[in-house]
Amino acid sequence: MTQTGWEFTITGCGTSHGNPPIGIPRLWSSDVRDRRRRAGGLLRGPGGAVVLIDAGPDLMDQLRDPYRDWDGTSYPERAVLRCDALILTHDHADHTHGFNDLRHLNRLMREPGKTAPAIPIYGHAGHLDQVQAMFPYCFGRGPEFYELSAPSLVATPVVDDQPITICGLTAIPFHTSHGSAGRTTGWRLGDLGYLTDLKALPVEAERHLQNLDLLVLDMLREETHETHLCWAEAMAIWQRLRPRRTVLTHMGHEVRWAAWQDRLPQGMEMAVDGWRTVITGASR
Repeated sequence: MTQTGWEFTITGCGTSHGNPPIGIPRLWSSDVRDRRRRAGGLLRGPGGAVVLIDAGPDLMDQLRDPYRDWDGTSYPERAVLRCDALILTHDHADHTHGFNDLRHLNRLMREPGKTAPAIPIYGHAGHLDQVQAMFPYCFGRGPEFYELSAPSLVATPVVDDQPITICGLTAIPFHTSHGSAGRTTGWRLGDLGYLTDLKALPVEAERHLQNLDLLVLDMLREETHETHLCWAEAMAIWQRLRPRRTVLTHMGHEVRWAAWQDRLPQGMEMAVDGWRTVITGASR
């Protein structure tokens, strides 16, 4: 890793219900590359900082085994044991219902005799309001809050199109559309563009996605969907932006990893849980 390099890992690349679905044997896949946790990401900075992208209901599994190489029996030596910040794309359950698990990281980061450092949650104000309503005790609010559960999370609203610095990482949030499901926040993170739960990319957002080294792009399935990009829609965005590399995420059970490999253009990959690379932390 270079001095300004950030290791980026896709800790989950599946849909809201997880993949493949249980209870419907005909939809099951025996290929481990089709076993996808709920969508999420992990950034490790050159100084050791850890920045998470979203916190879905599979978060504890993702923290325990971020690279999907744990044997499931021995102590997970490569587990994630801290979180210095979290970047939020939106407030849906498959991206937020692991917030309680962040409190364990907060405890692990506590030094003897000192108060544990709070974990800032960066996101759109409306999404943060919803998360605080769901998990008030995590933010030091509500009847469930008590002295020993000192608030571990701090809501930090961002302003669309305004650059900020998160643990030394250059970040730009911007408005994106989840179709009838409302708005999401897209992120430019150094040379990485992160677009999950996307149905339409506003033209004005494209200025933040020029000269990308890596684009993480929502692609649910071949057929159209009301709230996610299908294959043709994802390809149209890819052709406009022309990043150096692209990795597809948030795939449904219909998308079998092996069956798609011959369809992907040069420079495009399909994510698997634990997929990782290195990005530059400052935008070019």
